[in-house]
Amino acid sequence: MPSPDSSDASVTTLAILSLSELSAFHRMATDAQYAPTVRDSIDLSRIAGRSLAHFEALTDRIEDLGGDLPRLLAEAEPSFTAFRERTKPKDWYESLMKGYVYDGIMKDFSRAALGELDEASHEVAVTALNDTRQADYLRERLAAAVAGDPVLASRLALWGRKLVAETLHRVRELTEQFPRASVDSAELTQHALSEHSRRMSALGLVA
Repeated sequence: MPSPDSSDASVTTLAILSLSELSAFHRMATDAQYAPTVRDSIDLSRIAGRSLAHFEALTDRIEDLGGDLPRLLAEAEPSFTAFRERTKPKDWYESLMKGYVYDGIMKDFSRAALGELDEASHEVAVTALNDTRQADYLRERLAAAVAGDPVLASRLALWGRKLVAETLHRVRELTEQFPRASVDSAELTQHALSEHSRRMSALGLVA
């Protein structure tokens, strides 16, 4: 049987990941409504559905551990609200870029905390983290958009720099607010920046 401390750490890590999945669902569902093509709308709707399914699986595991997810989400919500206010996209492509940058870094954060999870929680978390359908769609759609539009490419590269700074600030807030999610903030920052640079290069952009 896991110790109370390990259960608390698992609940905290799963709650952070569940909020990321819920945020992804909201964002993808909204992007689907304003998508420029029917195909984009369908693809984004399906991706949103997958994020919601991961959220439900994470919620079930948190409840199994005796965690109070609504309370944990309420504690984290003010910081997420502030992040949303500071990173309002101006158009559909900026919204896609926001998901690409933010979700990528938040998954880096969650992966860094996997070592604290019990076996069952680890399995649920890894299932969510290994689902690359959203990242694949965003990478392919953004890369195609910037390839033939240098003005858009320049704008999204600049927007990406703002997003990475704001997201890393958000990660630091989370590590301070939820110290049970055992993560070395300095080490994670270096890793996240390296991974972010790799993801931006995949778009043909400089981080």
